[in-house]
Amino acid sequence: MKTFRILSLLFCIALVLACAKEDSQEKTYNYEAVFLGDSITANWRNPEKGGHPEFFTSNNFLAMGYSGKTTASLKKLFKASVINENPRQVVILAGINDVAQNDGEYVPNEKIVENLAWMANEATKNGIRVVLCSVTPSTRFWWSTSISHPEKIIVELNKLIKGLAEEKGYAYADYHSALVATDGGILSSYSNDAIHPNLAGYTVMEGIILPIIQAYK
Repeated sequence: MKTFRILSLLFCIALVLACAKEDSQEKTYNYEAVFLGDSITANWRNPEKGGHPEFFTSNNFLAMGYSGKTTASLKKLFKASVINENPRQVVILAGINDVAQNDGEYVPNEKIVENLAWMANEATKNGIRVVLCSVTPSTRFWWSTSISHPEKIIVELNKLIKGLAEEKGYAYADYHSALVATDGGILSSYSNDAIHPNLAGYTVMEGIILPIIQAYK
């Protein structure tokens, strides 16, 4: 009986030491951050579209941008684009294509935020820190001219996104405030088509998001 107790004690000690060693080993990541989004994210890595690919390569970031995609579509791509890439953080910039009704139907802001919340929760469950971003400003969509005053919808949507971030403790990157003109659209100096940032616009965005990501290292 005494031998059994000694063996049990030794086993428990070994188990504790093994767990302590495992906890002390920091998890390794493939990327510091995955940027998930639509064409605004896709163009960011494309110099032919005014992007700045060096921002991603020099910081170990991965840009996963899908032109035209709504938040509902990005949900379906989330595991392959984010979870499987094993990043430390995910930066989610999405929602403008929902406002533009790219899936052929009206999407209320509450539903957009619900989709963002789902993605953020999936990331959190997998140990990935979440950064939510405000939707960038625009007063018109040339491919969806029936949408009236999208700038007002975007302002209200960003309030909900920021509220979600505050409620759940996610980081929040406010691109909108830095890019917006007095009419609610994107400043002409930051965009060549009134939707997508140009290099100057992306430079402003980089100045906003980089400290947020670096603060978590």
